Amino acid sequence: MEQFKTGDKVVEPTIGICEIQGIRRMPVDGKEIDFYVFAGPNNATVLVPKHQIEKRGVRLPMTKEETKKIVASLKQPTSPDRESPHTQYTKYREILNTGDPSKISKLIRDLYILDQNNALKGKEREIMDLAKKFLIDEICFVRGESRTKVTEEIEEALRQMFKKKAQKEREEKKKAAKKK
Repeated sequence: MEQFKTGDKVVEPTIGICEIQGIRRMPVDGKEIDFYVFAGPNNATVLVPKHQIEKRGVRLPMTKEETKKIVASLKQPTSPDRESPHTQYTKYREILNTGDPSKISKLIRDLYILDQNNALKGKEREIMDLAKKFLIDEICFVRGESRTKVTEEIEEALRQMFKKKAQKEREEKKKAAKKK
C-alpha cells in the first residue's frame, strides 16, 4: 500500500490533483481510523481513510515521460464495444473512477470514434468531457503547460487516431472488394 506524506501532491480520481495536508485520527463506528487530509481544487478539504487509498485509486501524478506516453497512446486506433446504454455508462464511470491514465486514454479514444461517427448516446459526451478534463488537468500540472496547449495537443492526437482508423478501414474494404 502506498504511503504518502504531508505536502505530497497526489491524484484522487474523483477530485483530481490534491495536496496532502496531514493525517487525522477520528472515531468511526467505535474504532479509531486514520484519514489522509487532502486539499483539493476550489479549497475543498477531503478526508480519505488510509486503508482505502489503494481501493480509491489514489496515486502520485504521472511523470513527464508518462504524459508523453499517454498522449502518444491517444494516437492509436481502437474499436469501441457497444453494450446496453446502462451497462456502458456504468462501465465508463468505473473506468473514470480508477483514475488510471491508460484506461482513461482508451475510454477517450473509444468515445471520440463514436462521436466522429455520430454514435454518442445519452451521457457519453459528458463522460468523454470528464475523461478529457481529468487527463488535461493532470498533464497541465505535471508539465506546467497551459490548458489551451495541452487541450490542442490531445485534440490533435485524437484527430490523427481517427484518421489512421479511417484509413485502415478503407484499406480493409479495398482488400475485401478484391477478394470478391
